[in-house]
Amino acid sequence: MEYFNTKTNELTLVEDVRGEELVTKKYQFPIYVKGIFTKKAIDLGAELEENQYMVSGDMFDRLANYFVELYGKQFTYEGLVNGIDSRKIVSTFVEMLFSVLQGDSKNE
Repeated sequence: MEYFNTKTNELTLVEDVRGEELVTKKYQFPIYVKGIFTKKAIDLGAELEENQYMVSGDMFDRLANYFVELYGKQFTYEGLVNGIDSRKIVSTFVEMLFSVLQGDSKNE
C-alpha cells in the first residue's frame, strides 16, 4: 500500500481494519503552505542526515507533529502514527519530509 503519493503529496491513512480489508482515508496536501514549514523541514532533514537517518523516539515525535501541523491538523498525531504500517512509517516520514524540501514542481 502506498501511504504517500509523491506526485500529489496526498496522504492515505488506515482508519480501521475489517478482516482482510483496510478502511482508509485520503488527506489532501494544503493549497498554501507557509514558508516556515520549509525552514522546519530543512532543520529536521539536517538533523536526520547528521544522525545517518537513524530516527530516535524524539525525532519520530517531532516528525509526526510536524506533519500534523503541515497538513493543517486534518488528522491527529495518533491518527497519523497508527494510520501507517509500522514497517513503512519511517520511510514514509522521510519521503514526506523530502517532498517539502523539493518543493512543488507540478505548478511551476
